[in-house]
Amino acid sequence: MMNEEMMDNRRIMVIDDNHSIHDDFRKVLCSNAGEGSLAQARAALFGDAPRFQEPERFDLDCADQGQAGVSLARKARNDGRPYAVAFVDMRMPPGWDGLETVERLWKEDPELQVVICTAYSDQPWDEIRRRVGRSDNLLILQKPFSSVEVLQLAGALSRKWNLAHKVDAQLSELNKLVDERTAELQHANDRLTHLNQSLVRTVADLDAAQTEISRKNAELEQLVSRDSLTGCLNRRAVYANLETAFAENREQGSELCCVMVDIDHFKRVNDQFGHMVGDHAIQAVAACLGSTMRLTDIVGRYGGEEFCLVFPRTTLAEAADMAERLRIRIATEAGARVRTSIRLALTVSCGVSSTKLGAYTPLELVDQADKALYAAKESGRNCVMALDTIIAGANGFDLVEPPVRRITPRPPIPADSL
Repeated sequence: MMNEEMMDNRRIMVIDDNHSIHDDFRKVLCSNAGEGSLAQARAALFGDAPRFQEPERFDLDCADQGQAGVSLARKARNDGRPYAVAFVDMRMPPGWDGLETVERLWKEDPELQVVICTAYSDQPWDEIRRRVGRSDNLLILQKPFSSVEVLQLAGALSRKWNLAHKVDAQLSELNKLVDERTAELQHANDRLTHLNQSLVRTVADLDAAQTEISRKNAELEQLVSRDSLTGCLNRRAVYANLETAFAENREQGSELCCVMVDIDHFKRVNDQFGHMVGDHAIQAVAACLGSTMRLTDIVGRYGGEEFCLVFPRTTLAEAADMAERLRIRIATEAGARVRTSIRLALTVSCGVSSTKLGAYTPLELVDQADKALYAAKESGRNCVMALDTIIAGANGFDLVEPPVRRITPRPPIPADSL
């Protein structure tokens, strides 16, 4: 950036081998106090306002050869006090000519404004342009020239040099401001990028945490709603699902059936084979029940060796038939699923009830199926008993003990017992 002294640079250099030319330039470019005194005296004598205008002041240095001028330009540039304008003679024997001097001056100071003092007969303009190229820093002053031309060129080119440097200074300041603002914006952008990356990581962590919470909730729901031994619904979950199915049944006007299943003589299994085998027996029965259920059906461990089945949109006859097929499958397959030294015989007793037979609540429906189950046990076990449909009359709900009927065919009586 230009220092304060160079804010109005009026340093002029003249390179000419004729020392009288140096004196002429000094007369034109250096201040003349006498003219000012004469103008003041005239004003005092005639009473007129002084019309003399203070001439422009220039700091002038002179050199008689191109080499010396280039040395002056180099030193001035290094000292931070460059010349604004150089007047260069075209012919300066025995040293460099004007064009070579200009070329070397611009190598030292490319911003120097140059005026070549020449006659057209010295060197054609095409040759000058070919040597130095087309430059906005070069003017031609034809010899012989007047002092007014010299003064105008010195003033105009000095102002041009100063204006260019002021513009450069302003551009430099603007570039500095732009760089500072760019750095601030880059810093802000880096910070936003860092914050965005942190936010992305946080969102990812939250998603992972939410996934883990969902998984844990599913596991918790599994633990809360499932029986740990069989994987079936536990008693609480059976009631919750039955209440939902019961409400849907009432809204849709469809039939809902409940089947209570109990493993026959389970205490004997525990007593004879131990509780571990007993657990395996319960698991075997649960597997047979679960493999036969439909997607809409509900199967749960009601407690101990007892299971509760719920069949939505199923008639009593269909439920009784399904219960009988379950009984047969358990009697056929469940025992074989339990590994013991001898083949274990497992059978179940089943009781079937339906909402068509007067149950007002889910608990009443379960209670009716439980009464049918009790009747199956009383009937010799390993059979299916269902509430008899004949109780669905006008006064059927007032019966103390609803009648049941046997679904499982009775085994034939041996001939030798007749």
